[in-house]
Amino acid sequence: MRQIRELKGMTLRQLGEKSGLSTSLLSQVENSVTEPSINSLRAIARALNTQITEFFEDGSPKGMVVRAEERCKLRIPTSGLTYELLTPSSSKIEFLTIRLEPGMVDRAQAMGHEGDEAALVLEGQLDVWVGDDHFVLGPGDSIAFNSSLPHRIANNSDSVVLLVTAITPPNF
Repeated sequence: MRQIRELKGMTLRQLGEKSGLSTSLLSQVENSVTEPSINSLRAIARALNTQITEFFEDGSPKGMVVRAEERCKLRIPTSGLTYELLTPSSSKIEFLTIRLEPGMVDRAQAMGHEGDEAALVLEGQLDVWVGDDHFVLGPGDSIAFNSSLPHRIANNSDSVVLLVTAITPPNF
């Protein structure tokens, strides 16, 4: 993140103003003192006019094929989430696997973003909230929705949930 910010000639203070995050938090993230939430990463990426995948040391694979060992991975320990990007960063659709540990949620409050989203549960039982609706999905169940509606997911079970999701336009 620091390298991208400095390349753009931006101070931590300016990044804080553009992202809506405190300079203290941004400094802690840059110095690996704390791990940001996915929402914070999205805010930082928007403020820097880039994609989250650019924060990874290896960047995102280029071309059409993404080998399993080349996937960009993002683990957010505080939320029990692990994301793996299955598509190259140049793709107009984002294809991800999401692993959600037992008893964890992706975020405290539902939020929306531009586009459409679809997901297929591979393992476990997933709680999904879209707008005012609540769904419980099991292996083989899928859901598709306008992602501008506030949404969130949770694993209220005692086993891991694994799902595949597609998002367009990409926002990872």
